[in-house]
Amino acid sequence: MRIRVLKIVSTFVFPLMIVISCDRNVKSNGGVPSKVREMPANLESSAPLTSRPGPIEVTIEKISSEDFFSAEQHAKMNKPMEKITDFKIVQQKLAEIVEFEEQDHYLGIKKINFRNTPSVKNEVDLSECSFVSYFPSEDILLLECGHTMDVSFDLTTGQTTYETGNPNLVTTSPSGKYRLNKVYEGQECFYHFIQEKKNGKFKKIAELNEVFEMKTGKWLCVIEKEFWADDQTLYFGLVTQYKEGGHEYEFYGVKISEGKN
Repeated sequence: MRIRVLKIVSTFVFPLMIVISCDRNVKSNGGVPSKVREMPANLESSAPLTSRPGPIEVTIEKISSEDFFSAEQHAKMNKPMEKITDFKIVQQKLAEIVEFEEQDHYLGIKKINFRNTPSVKNEVDLSECSFVSYFPSEDILLLECGHTMDVSFDLTTGQTTYETGNPNLVTTSPSGKYRLNKVYEGQECFYHFIQEKKNGKFKKIAELNEVFEMKTGKWLCVIEKEFWADDQTLYFGLVTQYKEGGHEYEFYGVKISEGKN
């Protein structure tokens, strides 16, 4: 009898667990961010929210549209990175490093021979990828792969997408010490992270999606209008709904400071 009761209980618990876990990963298929989830009562606060101690501390504060647009007047211009998009030039530039395969309307990738790394485990099937850009100053190759997702490689170190990001989408602080980087993940949302320049290379120091969700209870899916006011202060608008007459946003300020050990 006891065994029979346990079987009945497990029959009801297992489907319930599936429903709960699936709810967390639901994304809109129409390219429109799902409506921002309501913040749990214990997280609802006007006070800034700070990440736990580490190499840096990230403080996130929701602000009014008036404060956002006032700060935007002092935004520092974001200079785009130099890049190569010409098929012929990039093949000459990366001869013996990247084995390309020229098709009718795109440049395919057969193999990558990293400069200082014997081999790198590919995150994707390179046969499903095509060349987008090459950034000489950072030796980063950017590709577009299945579902139009971003895939990138540091050809010197062998670092891959979630460390190198998409250099086309970076927003750099005024002195160049920090930058916001993004990766389009091929469905709807972006992965966002903060990098710091150390010894001439940018290295990831904070996963902004994780910090934002942990502190606000909301997805950091698509952000726009991002800018740095200074080396420690980043602003952005979180898209909550797309509309023909103009998107709807929630605005946030992010403060970066040295972590406490």
